[in-house]
Amino acid sequence: MKNRSSEITFNFEWNSLIKDMVQSLWCIVLIALAALMSIQVVEKSIYTPTYTSTAVLVVRSRVGTTGAFSSLTASMEMANIFTDVFKQNSLKKLAAENIGLDSFDGTITTSLTEATNLLNVSVKAKDPELAFRLLRSILEVYPEVTQAVFTDSVIDIVSEPKMATFPSNSRLTVYRNEIIFLAMLLEGGLVAVFSLFRGTVKEEKGFDDKVDAKLLGTISHEKPHLSRKERFRRKKRALLINDAYASLKFSEDYQKICNKFEYMYKNQGKQTFVISSVAENEGKSTVASNISLALAERGYNVILLDMDLHKPSIYKIFDFYDAAETDWSDILSSKTELVNMRFYRYRKSGLIIAFNKKTNTNKKVMINNQVVGSRLEKLKAKADFIIIDTPPTSVSADAVAIAEKADATVLVVRTDCVLVEDINEAVLNITESGGKLEGCILNNVYEPFTLFGQIGVDERGYYSRSNHYGYGYGYSRPAHTNTDGYLRNPEAGYSYDSSDDTRSDE
Repeated sequence: MKNRSSEITFNFEWNSLIKDMVQSLWCIVLIALAALMSIQVVEKSIYTPTYTSTAVLVVRSRVGTTGAFSSLTASMEMANIFTDVFKQNSLKKLAAENIGLDSFDGTITTSLTEATNLLNVSVKAKDPELAFRLLRSILEVYPEVTQAVFTDSVIDIVSEPKMATFPSNSRLTVYRNEIIFLAMLLEGGLVAVFSLFRGTVKEEKGFDDKVDAKLLGTISHEKPHLSRKERFRRKKRALLINDAYASLKFSEDYQKICNKFEYMYKNQGKQTFVISSVAENEGKSTVASNISLALAERGYNVILLDMDLHKPSIYKIFDFYDAAETDWSDILSSKTELVNMRFYRYRKSGLIIAFNKKTNTNKKVMINNQVVGSRLEKLKAKADFIIIDTPPTSVSADAVAIAEKADATVLVVRTDCVLVEDINEAVLNITESGGKLEGCILNNVYEPFTLFGQIGVDERGYYSRSNHYGYGYGYSRPAHTNTDGYLRNPEAGYSYDSSDDTRSDE
């Protein structure tokens, strides 16, 4: 076994990151709503709003009684003096008495517009109306204080005060959008960090450095072609290599894997292959079905057995809902003999399928007995390949038990689905129990991000994702004929002749 490091490593894969961000949109929206609610709670609980009313005055200096005005410099100096005058307590007291108040419940602020003689006078108060009244009162009474002292000054109102409609100190309200955006950005950053450092297999690169098994092949991501009705119902439909929508690259990936199955068959004499996975929804049943189809197209006699008694799905992949007289689970549980089992031929090909459409609560007992081994030995004499679909190793111990009786085991690993440590644990369990693990198939692999790839053209200039002209390697698609049928099992002496697609009563 290889020594694998348990350290968390940075692993960027563009599709995985985008998928995580899209799946986490609901969380990001909730964070935004939480930030908005927090702002409102803070403002209503500990925030005291203040309102500001402002007037703009122009200060001028006059000389003698002729009414001539001094220079701008003199006017600016006079305006600077009045910034302190308007803050005098005597002016505040006089303004409060002018409107019938005992005290001046507000704050006066003054400022000069730069390089001008414009004086800005503001009054802040807890009530917008009070701030407006206090400022109006100041503008009414200030001549009584200033004319006796500053006889050579003239003050005119340029901008009349107005009543405030919004608080002037609501910082959270003013920066509400910025705060919400920052909260969303922070949550998105956390999602990205967890995505980039998640310990899964995201692409073919680096597989050998993480997983304690060799890589037999990869299967590229294939877009599911579903109707609007199927999308609305969120229906899942497996894609077979003889489907009209299957791309050339998708089919070629299976042909490359079949080359290795052929090698193991011809050079090592291996016939029975267990196809399993670590967790559910990794595509093991689809992989097992497509490998069986690809081998059958090459002229081999292939038997596909559905031994996933936890959640059988082969019959769904081949769209077979006919009520068969017997299920493969009945054979394994010894409810019926193999001679009574009716197999199913797929479209006049060399592919024979033993469907199973029901679960079995007593599957642990039936897998651990000698029934599986004896049934496989009888079927091996009548077929070149036997492909066995088993439940995931994390769901049931059946896969490990069946692997002991098969010639080879292949583990399907879906990209960015299962932690590397769980994959290595499954590999260890299979090998330590006596199973012969040949390697892994990396499923649902996305192409590397490239500009040409995003517009449908790879670097070589071929439209690689839209080719539907054939399988590659010289193998053509089988004819789409309605020639499916039942076959009497080989123990009764039936020969798998591809020209015969009807049930035999011999």
